[in-house]
Amino acid sequence: MKKFFFVLAIAVLLLPSCMRYQDIKFVGIENVKMGKIGMNETTMEMNLVFNNPNKLGALLNNAGGKAWIQDIYIGDFLLNEDVKIPARSDFSVPVRLKVNMKDLLTNSLSLITRDSVNIRLDGNARLSKGGVIKNFPLRYSGKKASNDLLSQFKF
Repeated sequence: MKKFFFVLAIAVLLLPSCMRYQDIKFVGIENVKMGKIGMNETTMEMNLVFNNPNKLGALLNNAGGKAWIQDIYIGDFLLNEDVKIPARSDFSVPVRLKVNMKDLLTNSLSLITRDSVNIRLDGNARLSKGGVIKNFPLRYSGKKASNDLLSQFKF
């Protein structure tokens, strides 16, 4: 019985150090591909690139949120599959974006003629490591060169 309490005490002391997991940081977008094209809704697949500053890897098993370009809501993104996150490195997260075509087409000319566009992502993700689960916000706001973004498209 003493061994059980000793192991429990060690686990309680070590668990908070495992939970000091820094939030991952958004780096950019890669490999944008058009999926199903429709008048009301079109799907796009892309990789969101992140950086893990932590000395431990983890598993990203749930992520999703909303995306905007130039403050125009373009749709919701969802994680396609579980992603192993390596320690202290960049990694890609494959997501599917359901695009609201009506709003996007209404503003497409102003988006194409700009040198750069503002991209904003707002969502949540869940990391797990050895039974410890951490939810954290996925937030990004920044500029991306229009040519750079358009060059990522693959049809």
